[in-house]
Amino acid sequence: MKQRSSKARPARPKAGNKRRRDAHKDAEGRVHLTVHRDPASGNERVALRSPVFQEAWQNDVAAATANTAYAVLRGEPSVDGAIELARNAMAATSRLAAGLLARAPGGAVACRAGCDHCCYQSVGVTPPEALAIADHLKTTLSDAALARVTRRVSECRDRTRDLPSAERFSPDHPCPFLESGRCSIYEVRPLSCRGMNSLDAGECATRLRDPDARAAFLARGLGGRSFMEPIRAFQAISAGLQLGLSELFRLDMRPLDLTAAMHLLLTGPESLADAWIRGERPFEPARGADQGKDPGLGAPIEALGLARGRDP
Repeated sequence: MKQRSSKARPARPKAGNKRRRDAHKDAEGRVHLTVHRDPASGNERVALRSPVFQEAWQNDVAAATANTAYAVLRGEPSVDGAIELARNAMAATSRLAAGLLARAPGGAVACRAGCDHCCYQSVGVTPPEALAIADHLKTTLSDAALARVTRRVSECRDRTRDLPSAERFSPDHPCPFLESGRCSIYEVRPLSCRGMNSLDAGECATRLRDPDARAAFLARGLGGRSFMEPIRAFQAISAGLQLGLSELFRLDMRPLDLTAAMHLLLTGPESLADAWIRGERPFEPARGADQGKDPGLGAPIEALGLARGRDP
């Protein structure tokens, strides 16, 4: 299969009207961010008005992510800028998660290449993540390969369109990007996938593939044994990304279902991304059967505190 190496993207127009730089309220009337301007230098920085997480380090990470969003998009929001920002967030999440997991005792983390038990569920993404994945596919795959991926995504979308996230957690519904037990978009995999980890692969397999165990798991609402810090890292970066773009640039950052979002981006009009940059809501059909809710895996039942130096 011949691949185009980093096929050039046509330049995209920037948004036509400038966004107000002060943070605006969300649908519930809350404001999470504030922009501080140094009167002497004119430099600006973004800060949280009040903590959004219990852990101080998560608030620091969220604020840093919102600052990065402001720096990348402040000239004028653009699709290319949103893609750059998503890639920055993806790389930052991987670095932070890897650093945290490196502090775990040898052999504690069960996740290995080819272990795909967590790839059978609804995956939540933000619009910039979805745009980065679509851009990766369109600039690296041949036309024939892209057509095959698009068909697979469309078929998965048809099967799962009306299913709530609990029913998506099933061996019958693999991620459309799962190929031979491996992630075919690993370079641009969603933030939530980067924070995922497990201490017991056997438990993951049983929970997914044994009907009684799966039903009990979904009824209980609790996840398996995991290190919490990488999960918290992804949550903090995702929160900073969502707050930065929604409050500072008035972009719709409500969570989307990965399969549904990719179906829209691969089969819909090219203007969809530009409509989102203009502040419209073209991703509404990708909100999923339960409106972009988290997949339902619940909080890990054993939250092991790497930051506090506890051992499993």
